[in-house]
This record gives sequence, structure tokens and C-alpha cells, in this order.
Amino acid sequence: MRRVIDTKGRLFGKLSVIDLAVILLVLIVAVGAYIRFMVVEPATITVHEAPVRYTLEIANVRDWTINSLRVGDRLFASGTPVGTITHIEILPLEVNVVGDTSVWRGVVPDRYVLLVEVSGTATVRDGRYFVSRTVPMDLGNSTSGFSTRYWGFSAMVKEISLYE
Repeated sequence: MRRVIDTKGRLFGKLSVIDLAVILLVLIVAVGAYIRFMVVEPATITVHEAPVRYTLEIANVRDWTINSLRVGDRLFASGTPVGTITHIEILPLEVNVVGDTSVWRGVVPDRYVLLVEVSGTATVRDGRYFVSRTVPMDLGNSTSGFSTRYWGFSAMVKEISLYE
């Protein structure tokens, strides 16, 4: 009766165990490559570039700082240009004041909320907006850092829309 592995480490006296491991590895890689590139269809991502308008809310601004922002200023995010300011609306800053038994809504003197409308170009990928192709513009409660030539600030994107 023949042994499965002989004294030299060959299967049935013909094939080395190491050779068999290499052959199996090559087969596994070949099957994996076939499945990856031939069987599974690659995902398609729709991307298009379009003009965009978005509104930033800058809260708790002092009255003397308002003059640092003007219509026509270029806006930047981390040094990347993200658009041009087209409109600025100045609103009084209102806060809730909590008393012993009630809550009042009051205006804070010399503090404002700025609504800044910006126009630029955005790439739209799967429902997300990327201004200047790399800077994500997400609606929500998180603030992002922006700057103009004269002023750096944090703002929240309140509204974003494409226009033709």
C-alpha cells in the first residue's frame, strides 16, 4: 500500500506539498479576480456639475463685524474658493430667557444673525453637494469654517439649491 505523503514530502510520490499550496493560492486569486472584474458589475455613480445657491447662517455677530462682510466678496472654506456672496440679510439675535416660572424671548443688544446667500458651482454626487468639487455642503446643525479676505467665521448651511 502506498503512503499519501512519502519521506520527501511529496503527495503520492509526485507533487510537493508546497507546490500544491502555491497552485491552490493561484487558483483562489484567479477565481477572485474573475468574480471581481467579470461577474460583478461596477457601481455607477451619477455626477453632474451645476450652479448652486446656498444660504449660510452666522449667529452671534457683533455690530462692528458686520462691515467685514460685503456683497461680491469671495468666500473660502479651508482656502478653497466656494462661491461669491450675493445677498446679506441682518436679523437681531433673539434668545430664550428662562425665569423662575416662565420663559421669555428677548433680543440681545448689539448682536445679530446674518443670513448670507452665496452662489457658486457644485458637483452633485448621490444627492450630496460638493462646492468647488471637493468641499461638502451639508444641511444641518453642524457648523463649518468659512472665511473671506477680511474675516473668518463659523456658519451653518441652512438651505441649498441648484439653479439654471
